[in-house]
Amino acid sequence: MENQSIYNRIKSAMLPDGTLPEEFVLRQQPEQGMRFADGAMDGTIRYHMGPTENPDISGLTMVLEMASQERFRDAANALVTHFNNGGMMLPVVDALQDWIYDHTEKLSPEALGRFVVSLLMQSQDVESVKFALTVLEVLDLEMTDEMLEVLLVLAASEELTLFCLFIFSGLDDGNKIIYSLAKKLKGWGKIHAVSMLNPENAEITNWLLREGWRNNIMPEYSSMTAIKRGKLLSVISKPDVTKDDFSLAGELIDVSLDDGPIPGLAAYKKTRELFEVYLALAEKYAAELKDYSAIYDIRDFLGNSQLQGKEKLINKCSSLLDSQSCKKCVELAMDSGEGFYLGKVLGLDYAPRAMETLRREWETKYDIIDMLLRDRCYVDEIISLFEDVLPLEEMAEGPTNELGNSEEYREYGILSYVVQGLQQVPGKGEKLICAGLYSPVVGCRNIALNTVQKWMEKDYQLTPAMKEVISRLKKTEVHEATRKRLEKF
Repeated sequence: MENQSIYNRIKSAMLPDGTLPEEFVLRQQPEQGMRFADGAMDGTIRYHMGPTENPDISGLTMVLEMASQERFRDAANALVTHFNNGGMMLPVVDALQDWIYDHTEKLSPEALGRFVVSLLMQSQDVESVKFALTVLEVLDLEMTDEMLEVLLVLAASEELTLFCLFIFSGLDDGNKIIYSLAKKLKGWGKIHAVSMLNPENAEITNWLLREGWRNNIMPEYSSMTAIKRGKLLSVISKPDVTKDDFSLAGELIDVSLDDGPIPGLAAYKKTRELFEVYLALAEKYAAELKDYSAIYDIRDFLGNSQLQGKEKLINKCSSLLDSQSCKKCVELAMDSGEGFYLGKVLGLDYAPRAMETLRREWETKYDIIDMLLRDRCYVDEIISLFEDVLPLEEMAEGPTNELGNSEEYREYGILSYVVQGLQQVPGKGEKLICAGLYSPVVGCRNIALNTVQKWMEKDYQLTPAMKEVISRLKKTEVHEATRKRLEKF
């Protein structure tokens, strides 16, 4: 595997339907202590950072000149060195392509073509393959069936999809290719493909609306695209609108209310009309917890918006939420272990059922403590529960540099969550905090320190037991940043 080219790694892993197994990753090694999903770093750059201003691309332009002189080995080695020193391709794509356009006299398109094709087929370096795709995009090379097949193999990896999409978008049948890819992808590649997809026919329009925004990263990246290009308002305004259409609208609206990670409904010109139609349908179709949760979220959004005519919409939301059908729905949901937040804001007696659910399903629903601790409900019972179910003595095995990302450290994640919640109840849960302070997981220790710090800011005097653990930790801490932080305690 380690000696295979990127292309061969992808091709050998592909399933018969042209997709890759869920466990497939190109970036095998963690980056700076964290493992990124394929495409995650470029996705963050594209949506949250953008191109680098006035980047230094001299190392890459040197590669182009060497390749034009047919010094292919030197050029390939220089690329790997450049990227091993921290360079990334996406932030400099525009700058590099502009340089190519401005310096055609220094370059040999024929030699560059052979060089980038060899990189696509043979390189073992991910960023070098992206470099090749970036250069290929601006070369006036014939798109043969063989080259298209190579690009489709590379595009199957969510780490490389975006760079292949740049090329596909310039082809006569590019939209058809992008649509075919979008239907197969699930992560960042799907997000990028959907963003470039033109709803040129009813099939694509319908797919964008119903499936295009669903991905395993965050639906918010594509939900506004689905609303606009999928013509949600038109669909729910039709006389034959169905309950499924209503439910879909509620899902899409709910994930589009915030302006992160991309601008949401606050920037949409037809938001008021969309809400009016949706809330009118809610009188007929609202029956499930998710429906009323969406209505509550819409009301909350409206309360903080500058939308014209919002008072009428807010009143409509309140009327629906105050209805007996809503309260009955939420009561039934809480009896089944769901809907506690909505039950709380509606003034229903949520706490006893929330605590019972926590006792029964603490491994998966430990976030219930947020509401209970904030309301000072069942504080001692919550603490006793987690003291009993978590093996605290075993977990307090001493500091290491462990990040705790694997399944074997799942209980440390639960402990961290509980310890963070204890910030709201100074003086409560000392045993849990001490276990967190002396856990092997770096993040768990720092969350425990956060809680201790919050307690001290509220004039809480640490007990001898907590002072002893912190003193011991100062002598044994192995994580440099945490060790420096301990100097303040």
